[in-house]
Amino acid sequence: MKITHISDTHNHHSKLQEDLPGGDLLIHSGDFTSIGRRSEIERFIKWFNKIDNYTNKVFIAGNHDLTFESEVLQRKKADWFDGPKVYEEPADEAKPQWLCELLEVGLAGGVFYLENESITLAGVKIWGSPFSPTFGRDWAFNVNRGADSIQMWNQIPEDTDIVITHGPMYGALDVAYNSGLPVGCEDLYNRLQVVKPHLHFCGHVHEGYGYKQVGDMYSFNGASVSLEYQYKNKPITFDYNFNTKDINFLM
Repeated sequence: MKITHISDTHNHHSKLQEDLPGGDLLIHSGDFTSIGRRSEIERFIKWFNKIDNYTNKVFIAGNHDLTFESEVLQRKKADWFDGPKVYEEPADEAKPQWLCELLEVGLAGGVFYLENESITLAGVKIWGSPFSPTFGRDWAFNVNRGADSIQMWNQIPEDTDIVITHGPMYGALDVAYNSGLPVGCEDLYNRLQVVKPHLHFCGHVHEGYGYKQVGDMYSFNGASVSLEYQYKNKPITFDYNFNTKDINFLM
């Protein structure tokens, strides 16, 4: 299977176009917007829909894609970024209706959004989640480390071939520049040792771009932008044989 991985495009997705060679599967690990404005989401979905050189395309949300968790949460962040605004309609506590409709009928054939759920494509079982460990204030899909986090990752089925999460697991592609310390999720790491997927895809920690082999599993951080939110890192493309576990990097 020829796979391309991207993440954390933060509205720079159009700059990746020439670096997407095509293949069987394109994966986006979340944070395609800055703060989940409707216009940002609609632009990304339009772009993702139009990519026609992949058989299937799968994406999850990230902590910046606030509207995917709650319109109320998104408005709080928008008021902080843009200044207070008077809205004609009250905000939804969860996804607004326009977004639910977009995800239900607005995705092109072969495009799939995952939120703590699985899909099987070409015999490969893929599970995706937008959650990452809690940090800062008013970000989307944050889960507290410990009991809540363990409960979250226990949802990953043990027969999963590919796991997609927004945040990295502990000890792999997760060292923060400002502290020099790993900030990934220990509970995710522990669950992946049980599930033993072939491949794990993440983002979130921009400075963690790259890949690492953890036992028999390959983990990828496809963060496209730098710490300064400028397009820096090209998509990661490779061929992977799920029978022999052989991998061949192409770009």
